[in-house]
Amino acid sequence: AHRSHTVPRSVFWPVPNVDSALTAFTRREPPAGDRKEVFAVVDAAFAQRRKTLRAALAGWAGTPARAEQVLRHAGIEPTQRGEKLDISDFARLAAAQHHI
Repeated sequence: AHRSHTVPRSVFWPVPNVDSALTAFTRREPPAGDRKEVFAVVDAAFAQRRKTLRAALAGWAGTPARAEQVLRHAGIEPTQRGEKLDISDFARLAAAQHHI
């Protein structure tokens, strides 16, 4: 999303004390993968604050070692935190669990 235009306060009545803006959104294709599996990974990644993905996904994967294997198979560094990933990364993780 990005700001596409500014709408001046003068076009409104009564005139507000702020200017407005229009936001443009870019539609993206949904990531490949099962929605339920992807959101299970997202939930696990954010269930515990300030945990690395290796630790946060241990319960989802079964063990910390298996979580690390799945992360590496998906091309994601196990020491990262969940907030650094985007939805396509989570989709790759959900798919990678079936290949380990």
